[in-house]
Amino acid sequence: MSSLLHKLYIATLICCLLFLAFIYGVVSAIFHLAPAPDIRIHAVNAYGHLAYLYEDLTDTKNQYTSTMWFEDASEPAGAIIHNAAAMQPGLTLVSKNATAAVLMDSLGNILHQWQCDFASAFDEDDFAAFPQQPDMLHWHRTHLYPNGDLLANHDYVNHYPYGYGLVKLDKNSQVIWKYTGTAHHDFDFDDQGNIYTLVQEIGTTPIGKIQPPYIEDFAVVIDGVTGQEKRRFSIFRALKNSPYRSVFDRWQTTRHSEVTHTNAIRLIPPDWAAAAHIPRAKAGDLLISLRNPNALIIVDPIEQQVIWYGEGIWKQQHDPDFLPNGRLLLFDNQGLRGHPFGQSRVLEIDLFTHEIYWEYKGTSADQIFDSWIRGAQQRLPNGNTLITESQRGRLLEVTPTGEIAWEYYNPDRAEYQGKPLRGMMTQAQRIPQDALSFLEN
Repeated sequence: MSSLLHKLYIATLICCLLFLAFIYGVVSAIFHLAPAPDIRIHAVNAYGHLAYLYEDLTDTKNQYTSTMWFEDASEPAGAIIHNAAAMQPGLTLVSKNATAAVLMDSLGNILHQWQCDFASAFDEDDFAAFPQQPDMLHWHRTHLYPNGDLLANHDYVNHYPYGYGLVKLDKNSQVIWKYTGTAHHDFDFDDQGNIYTLVQEIGTTPIGKIQPPYIEDFAVVIDGVTGQEKRRFSIFRALKNSPYRSVFDRWQTTRHSEVTHTNAIRLIPPDWAAAAHIPRAKAGDLLISLRNPNALIIVDPIEQQVIWYGEGIWKQQHDPDFLPNGRLLLFDNQGLRGHPFGQSRVLEIDLFTHEIYWEYKGTSADQIFDSWIRGAQQRLPNGNTLITESQRGRLLEVTPTGEIAWEYYNPDRAEYQGKPLRGMMTQAQRIPQDALSFLEN
């Protein structure tokens, strides 16, 4: 009997100790007492390794089942000129489903191209997890300098975080410099040639109702000559330290631990700041697009504080562009969900009142317009708009009245499991030919 009582005593003691350990664990997590912070960091690291393991065990590393390709049996490939007289003259720089970019004329003839494999630009120790599937990387945005140098950022599809750095190449695709931060999606320039871009880190401390691990967004300034990082700040902290901090109480993470999915960063120019009438906004502030919450924010980079936050008629938006009249040109990816001719549109809007001054959308079964992710546009000097319909692999130049003057279909085709595929395109830019001095040499 005494032996049974002794066993019950030991079992009860163990249960009590486990209960006390559980209670302390809860308290330490709430009040950030040891060892909760260390456990959280280990959990974050474990999360990263599990994410890579998940990739290895699933089909997420197959580029043909990713968003880099889509099923398309249609015939068009290359350029189609519908109205040459209505087109904006110039050459078109295109980035698409590879670490490559091309410069082409209106007929689709390639005048110059840049290509650089990721492993040729970066070393194994540049990133904590070096990409094991190079064909899942692509240049999301590129910028062409007059002398033929090219700036490009790397996005790694189906990988989180997905930013994999910046590279500056010369006209012969030789690396001038590399930036090994987790840069992704977009960048912009100030008057001194400094580069503003977006990077990602794994967040390790709670913000509002958001618990780690999560992907935290930062704005970074990089020296355009050397590629060295000059400064950075947390976009999350800039929002937390603002009057709009309550948004963290209603935001939540996705299955990939994303909260915002920042996808654009722009420096506000003087003419737009004067015309837009956004309270407190001034030249040099940053407009940043947060895709997941369908929001745009304006950040004072000196004070590191969000001074304006807006959700509007757009959904899952990309590529906000400033217009001199104080309006904004925006790719609204899913603002027309359920529309029979495509859920996407390009909007020219007043950011403050949300009034629509111009839009382009699908108008018929023969003119579907739909890119549920990615997408971009550029307002041209003649008033036309060059649009990148990314997930249909199409570029189109549209007049102010909605007429399509020019189209270009990605000629990259493939077949997977008997299905015909077409490659996506990320962004296009029309450039005056006389602005590119390297073509004369």
